[in-house]
Amino acid sequence: MDIEEKLRGALDVPAPPPTTTLDAVLKRGRRRVFAQRAGAMLGVVAVVAGIGIGATTLNQAAPPQHADRPPATTERALAWPRVNTPPQTPYRTWSPASTAPPPAGRAVVDIPLCDVQRPSAPRNPGLGAEQLAPELIARWRDRVREVLPEMTIGEVSGYPSNVFYTFDVSDALGTGSIRIWAARFSGPPQASADDALWETGDCEPARRLVQPDGAVMQLHSVRPKEPFQTLTQALAVFRKDGLLVQLEVSNYGSPDFTADDPANPGATRRTGAGRATLPLSEEQFARLGPVFAE
Repeated sequence: MDIEEKLRGALDVPAPPPTTTLDAVLKRGRRRVFAQRAGAMLGVVAVVAGIGIGATTLNQAAPPQHADRPPATTERALAWPRVNTPPQTPYRTWSPASTAPPPAGRAVVDIPLCDVQRPSAPRNPGLGAEQLAPELIARWRDRVREVLPEMTIGEVSGYPSNVFYTFDVSDALGTGSIRIWAARFSGPPQASADDALWETGDCEPARRLVQPDGAVMQLHSVRPKEPFQTLTQALAVFRKDGLLVQLEVSNYGSPDFTADDPANPGATRRTGAGRATLPLSEEQFARLGPVFAE
């Protein structure tokens, strides 16, 4: 047997058992602790991720509600209080005449009717009305455009006597109008406002706001009239200087009039029914009070 064969025989024996040293034990212990901690951390991450995903899913399924944010279609309510007095008792509900009914498809309004109580000092707009300078009306019209930027305000048209002035008020739903006239009253503004509380036939007391200088702004209810179920609403401004400015918003405007008398070119006749609603809400109409109380 040569030397090569002897060496191979010497190597062909079982390997000696592994020797465990203190250093090896410490290393294996550190690896085991690390693995346990890593597993625990992964579990926590998984739980947190699950909570986050669940919360996101819930938020997508049910968006948060904002109790202090009204819907976009909600009109702003008018804060003017009503005059503290009992209401009138209606004698019937509005019903249009058969000679000039509302247009086909337009619902009849359900508005109660009450007695008209005339003021003790008559203020017929055709008799004893205050003539207003066209420059003053133009200045008021410009202020109306400022406080109603969402509306289209037309040009002012006036009667030859310069007693009545009218301008169109329009939006996407159609055209209405505002008529202005003025008169003089005597005594304190609030006493005159009290005297005129029921002059438009309201059933509920009018809404009223008193300015710091004593001027009184009084907003009446919507009233139906003939023809075509015309809708109007009055705003009376009793100024400190004794001038009463009366505004009346209507659901019809200049497009609802026709000039069909060749012999009288300036005369017009109402032929259109107007829009279904007034062009201004109560809150919008009330914005005009301070403009005319100044």
